[in-house]
Amino acid sequence: MRAVCLLMAVLAGVISRVPVYAQMDEGLVKAAALLKVALFVDWPAASVNDRFVIAVAADDDFSQKVITAARGRRLNNREIAVRRLAESDETCGCQMLFVGGREDARSTTLLRWARTKPVLTVGETTAFLREGGIVRVFRADDKLRLQINNKSAEDAGLKISSRLLQLVDQAP
Repeated sequence: MRAVCLLMAVLAGVISRVPVYAQMDEGLVKAAALLKVALFVDWPAASVNDRFVIAVAADDDFSQKVITAARGRRLNNREIAVRRLAESDETCGCQMLFVGGREDARSTTLLRWARTKPVLTVGETTAFLREGGIVRVFRADDKLRLQINNKSAEDAGLKISSRLLQLVDQAP
């Protein structure tokens, strides 16, 4: 609970004097951010089922941090399941897809697959939003930052809350 409260304060810009990464592990902060961002997104009714699946295309260390952050949590009364995508996986039945910064070669393929599906795509690279990704989570000035490509979200049938849009950095 402390991590979620701290993350919300960071996203709201309340904590500005003490860098986020001096307080917590960077991977855990990003993993918690995935769960928090999902609270501010509405999916089409047809895509909602009893489990909220987060697919992770990233290294084992980050995948494990997402699993840890999701353990025992629910999202809008749905169990959260985390699935690590193997190298050969190009598709999955997920509501959120995280593409790690080291997955540049797969990023284009994964984004092409997700583009017209109700999947919230989250990545780290500067090119991620230009390639059609929806949320970029990154480190700047030792703080967690978010950028959102709202057009890509709308194309995927997702509605991002205006409350979250007010908190993010302007997308390039």
